[in-house]
Amino acid sequence: MNTSPSNSRPSAPEVTPIEHAGVRYEQDQTDERKGDQDGGYLAAIDAKTDDLLWRLKVYDVPDYKAAGVAMGGIYFRSMQLIKGGNELEIENEAGSVYRVDLSTRSVKKISGPSDEAPSSPPVKPKPAPE
Repeated sequence: MNTSPSNSRPSAPEVTPIEHAGVRYEQDQTDERKGDQDGGYLAAIDAKTDDLLWRLKVYDVPDYKAAGVAMGGIYFRSMQLIKGGNELEIENEAGSVYRVDLSTRSVKKISGPSDEAPSSPPVKPKPAPE
């Protein structure tokens, strides 16, 4: 019988990078340079040299650490090139959909749940009295 602990959260979805016009667009799962959140970043990489051209925070990931709740990041679920290669459409694990304009590096939320973090972490309801 295996009694070793396991993570309750599955691994982040595998999202295939998209190459367009000599640039490879891919999810950057951790923000090691600034340390502010796991997930939510898009990286543009030169396809020939593998040099990072730019990074963009597509969405914020709520941080409940101060409340003592450990949560993983929110990662991309899917990514596709649209509008003749001028925009990427990104859906995250929470079901929010964003459009990234690749020429202006601007983000627009298209649909999904609110990006606002609740004022406190989710609380389990108390059992009803018997």
